[in-house]
Amino acid sequence: MKTEGEVLAHERIYKHLWDFDEEPSDTALRTYIKNLRKIIGKERIVSIKKQGYKFITEK
Repeated sequence: MKTEGEVLAHERIYKHLWDFDEEPSDTALRTYIKNLRKIIGKERIVSIKKQGYKFITEK
């Protein structure tokens, strides 16, 4: 939410969610995003294909 409107690359998200000794998982990331969308609204997190995700505020 601190980076509203900015595309967050998958690698940047992995860096903040997983420890160095853990292997990042695309499936786990999708699950995190799915759960966040349930909480804040699915229209507020936009998937940018092969780039990452973008958080947008309500209009």
